[in-house]
Amino acid sequence: MVALAVRRAAVIIFALVIIAVALTVFVNHRSEGSISSYHFHGNISINNTPAPAHTTILARIDEKICGATEIVAPGHYDLDIFAHPDTNKYISFWIKMPSMEYAVQADQKRTLPQTRECLFDLTFRIKDGDSDLHTGISRDTDPAVSATPCATPCANATTTPQHTHEYDPLLWDVVINEIMWDEAEYIELYSTLDRTICIGNWTITRGTGAVNDTIEITINPGAIIPAHGYYLIADKGATTCKPDQISNMTLKNGGEVLQLFNGFPPISKRIDVVNQNGNWFAGKGDDVGQSMERMLPEDGTNRDNWYTSLGYECGRIGTPGKENSMPDRTPPEITLVNDSIGVNGDIAVSFSERIDISTLLISVVDPYGGWVSGRITGDGDVRGAVFDPYDPLQVGVYNVRVKCRDPSDNLADQEFVLAVVNLDSDEPEPPPALTLTPAPTTTPTPAPDPTPVPKIVINELMPNPVGADHGNETTELYNCGDDSVDISGWILENEDGDTYTIPAGETIEAHGYYLTKKIQLDNGGGQVSLYHDGEEVDQSIAYTHSTEGKSWQRRTDGLDTDSDSDWIERDQTFGVSW
Repeated sequence: MVALAVRRAAVIIFALVIIAVALTVFVNHRSEGSISSYHFHGNISINNTPAPAHTTILARIDEKICGATEIVAPGHYDLDIFAHPDTNKYISFWIKMPSMEYAVQADQKRTLPQTRECLFDLTFRIKDGDSDLHTGISRDTDPAVSATPCATPCANATTTPQHTHEYDPLLWDVVINEIMWDEAEYIELYSTLDRTICIGNWTITRGTGAVNDTIEITINPGAIIPAHGYYLIADKGATTCKPDQISNMTLKNGGEVLQLFNGFPPISKRIDVVNQNGNWFAGKGDDVGQSMERMLPEDGTNRDNWYTSLGYECGRIGTPGKENSMPDRTPPEITLVNDSIGVNGDIAVSFSERIDISTLLISVVDPYGGWVSGRITGDGDVRGAVFDPYDPLQVGVYNVRVKCRDPSDNLADQEFVLAVVNLDSDEPEPPPALTLTPAPTTTPTPAPDPTPVPKIVINELMPNPVGADHGNETTELYNCGDDSVDISGWILENEDGDTYTIPAGETIEAHGYYLTKKIQLDNGGGQVSLYHDGEEVDQSIAYTHSTEGKSWQRRTDGLDTDSDSDWIERDQTFGVSW
């Protein structure tokens, strides 16, 4: 009878405990609001050795246990933590084995992550033969003994870790890698890490670089970025490729500072910052837009770490969601083919790479300091050129200067000394004494200047773009000269007589481009003319057909011999040297 009474009393006490716990959960839930669960997992070691199976691991916020489970696989844990998402207090982690009298606290602690998944490795130190804590905690504060349970009951976590997880990033782990700041805009992020991470609820701000800058973009919850991969955020219709996230962003064409945070500033960490107050470091603003791309992950506030994109991907002059178009920074090498020629000879030069023939200048000074006039002709693949003097040369030493740019706009400028001899004489005449100086020492009275007059040409047309034609048919102008040109009020006209007047304030930089989508181009055939002050400046090819996604363009920028052979239909290169 006594035993039966004891058992009944135990059952009653257990029931009362359950009721008390339930009331505690209800009261806490009503007072603290909604509770969220957070999945923590990672490696766990004790004295640099994997923690054994059946070790109990607990999580605590203040005096409340908010998670508990038992290690299943040695050296790894999975733990669900239940807490109010607005708490900013630290979580401490504890372990207890059957041989231990009291629980031991981990060397690490942290706040709640921005997302529900968190990879977090734990290490513990236990003194041999010492059952007390290395932190000096007493039995009265042992969380396994005295802590108050959280509002939500703890649950043993048996979930297999995900391949993607929240990560507490460092500076430049993820960077703003490309920015299309004009027209339909996009921002590309790039991960420098070797594993996939969660970037959900990260934010991008724009402004002056202050902590209270405007939050322009909040990344979608659950978003991930692959190892050494990209995350593309774009306006609707900004690219023909599908972005990872559509956002109605608005970036100032005049430039501003962008910052990337792993949450909401100012309580989160700034992972990257790009640009400085003032204009954008790179890119172009026109009717089409040309993105600015980053060279290296380090220091996005360094102007030299950015360049204007040379690529064309996803219908834009840029590389959204793809590897950046790394610029060529090496100028071409120039070689004088012959060190000496006859009086009726031509001056030949060669280049280490294909050059932009429209930028080629060859100036020749005779032995007496006078300028030599002639015609410049490029070879078929633009890796060489010939200067053909209009008149026979005099015997002596000439100074030859060659300037040119390659398709990446790298400038080469080299000088050579050329000997001209009389090949018909038995004994060559000696050159005048003054010719020993390679550069002229007197002020020359120039003959006709060989430098071409700067001019603007219609350089490229896209009559049949991929997708909708209206509003996407592009015309490109190119400045062949070494000085910027104001094209305000210049007029483009198509074969139907429709015109577009270029707005005031528009200029084309030296060897630069102007793009517009304001003039209609017929797919079946047409021609575009350019006018300035009522005078025709240039005409495009009178094309008779078009191919979707291809453009009609000059074989090299500015090449103009008034022949249809100057033009070719191929993949577009708007805003990029060819």
